[in-house]
Amino acid sequence: MAFRIDEEYAKFFLPGMIASTACSDALYAVGPVIKNYFSMNIVRYFKGYPVNLSSLFVGFILTRLIFILVSTLILIAVSVFIFGFQPSFVDLARYFLGVIFIFSIYSFIALTISFYGIKDSKDQGITGIYYMLTIFLSDAFFVLSKANLTFDIVGYFFPLKTVLIYMRGDIFYLVFCCGWLFLSFVIFYFRIKKLQLTR
Repeated sequence: MAFRIDEEYAKFFLPGMIASTACSDALYAVGPVIKNYFSMNIVRYFKGYPVNLSSLFVGFILTRLIFILVSTLILIAVSVFIFGFQPSFVDLARYFLGVIFIFSIYSFIALTISFYGIKDSKDQGITGIYYMLTIFLSDAFFVLSKANLTFDIVGYFFPLKTVLIYMRGDIFYLVFCCGWLFLSFVIFYFRIKKLQLTR
């Protein structure tokens, strides 16, 4: 019912809803699942498949991304057909590109956190706290950054805030989105490399 407040808030709310959905799926349905494949030695059974292991994991991640894009379409359809809020074509393009950025960045973050807790479940608590801080400090639903300068500054340590600013219309932040994607990939790359060396 947030769409009924006014059109300005609807413009603010819809990207936040889409972004939080993509962020949640990336954090909870990618990292922990792939970690479980490794920790429970399910991966060794995959090695007998005719398709190589990398292709299986890429396929899994692409399947989740398709799921998120379909969820995004449903949210947009609800905003249009039930509440009469219709984003422009440019807005839609930003939403879908933002979803790809969020899902990719937070998948790498989830994998990094999960592989730190490969032998136990300490990553679950970290992921939960990280997700809650991300949602509240990134101005997903409410502009907390206006209430306190500290919230505003700390919010920039979470990629979601940067991507949301882009999704809400500031094209300049596309550069920072690319930067977050690169940084999250590099951190994950070094983590997985270290894990392989210690085995």
